[in-house]
Amino acid sequence: MERSSSNNKGKTVRHQFDSFCRKVLKGEASNYRKALARSLQYEVTLSELSEKELSQLYTMDEYATDYYLFQAMGYDVEVKDALIGEALEALPEKKRNIILLSYFLDMSDAEIGELMNLVRTTIYRHRTSSLQQIKKYMEGKADGENKSEP
Repeated sequence: MERSSSNNKGKTVRHQFDSFCRKVLKGEASNYRKALARSLQYEVTLSELSEKELSQLYTMDEYATDYYLFQAMGYDVEVKDALIGEALEALPEKKRNIILLSYFLDMSDAEIGELMNLVRTTIYRHRTSSLQQIKKYMEGKADGENKSEP
């Protein structure tokens, strides 16, 4: 009889432990669902974001090798477009400085002339001839790329 009594006690303890485990698991599941609902209230999935919002979520590293750095009359000018940078490198320094000051630093011909001790009309002539040289250079590069394509 003692054996069946201890056997019943063991079953009772197992049933109590089983009941306890089920209650704990139900409580944890309930807590998880509540936490998930709380987080969904404040979080947005990436698929719900617009293109503009998505573009604000990342940044691109910039390295010194990603752009051309020119010095024009004491000013540092960064040019990010490789083709324009190459075209500017092909120009003589005086003409390159005029283009950089005019188009990248938004200086007028009079301001550039004063800075370089030249007459405004000379600045105008150099700027227009430089633009023509840049145009020829860029067109030549574009034609060279088109010839290599099948």
